[in-house]
Amino acid sequence: MKKKALLISFLIVVLVGCSTSIGNHFAMAQSSDDSHAQVLSYNWYVAPSNTHLSTEPGDLVIVGEIQNVGSNIIGDASVEGTALDFGGNVLAEEKGTVFVFHMLPGQKAPFYIDFTPASGSTGDLSWVSSIKSVKVSVSSVTDTSAAQYSGLAIPFGGSVGSILNNNTYTVVGYVENNGTETAGDVWVVTTFYNAAGMVVALNFTSYLANSLAPGAEVPFWATPADNTPALSNEIANYAVQIDSLPSTSSTSTSTPSTSNRGFPTTPLVIAVVLVAVAAAAILALRKRQKSPLPPPSPPPPSTD
Repeated sequence: MKKKALLISFLIVVLVGCSTSIGNHFAMAQSSDDSHAQVLSYNWYVAPSNTHLSTEPGDLVIVGEIQNVGSNIIGDASVEGTALDFGGNVLAEEKGTVFVFHMLPGQKAPFYIDFTPASGSTGDLSWVSSIKSVKVSVSSVTDTSAAQYSGLAIPFGGSVGSILNNNTYTVVGYVENNGTETAGDVWVVTTFYNAAGMVVALNFTSYLANSLAPGAEVPFWATPADNTPALSNEIANYAVQIDSLPSTSSTSTSTPSTSNRGFPTTPLVIAVVLVAVAAAAILALRKRQKSPLPPPSPPPPSTD
């Protein structure tokens, strides 16, 4: 329940002009000690003063992606990050959240690790300035026979990403229920990549629909978390995946409750221009049936 509460509290965030210190802090794949999942890539940065994701400004943040490399469906995946100084000494350790409930073989999912002051031995964030590198590994996964409802899909050409006038890379699209069952608690996870195919940001929407009937559809839009103009301009590609839970009520219309810690709620006021752009883009996507946009290409596999 704690993990579900954390996941559903990660809402769409519209961040404009925040000063995040994202540099060339990238790392390619490392093999996990767990044979079921593998870390593909990640990068790290310091949370900005107006962060909507980390516990507080100045936290070390690692964002990246794992893949199910086994033959079974896995769930309850978690990752652990380690911050090192120039001498290779451990400065801090922290566990993070993988944004997926059930991963099919070959499926990928992004993760977010927030190093709080309690993550280090000093009890504050003084160690952040001494970071030379970070490491990430998969700390645990659980085999499961459960699988998400397979009737949900983003149709061919059903999403498009672009940079808006406010220097925020935005993906808009819609999710369709092409199956025969009602889906409950539908949301979308977006992973953003640079030109080298490495993860630079993620987005996890709130519930798009608490109940989505067969034949119905719901729009979505997503922006990179902890965004800066430099980060948005670095994005060269993206991947979108749909998550859902079994439907518990066909009449539920309330939005999920959220916490003011960890992954806080969306600001009450969302820029009207973003809503307008999303609506216009979705309408345009619906009209492109004869010449749909090609789907986004996945990042290249790691060679490490």
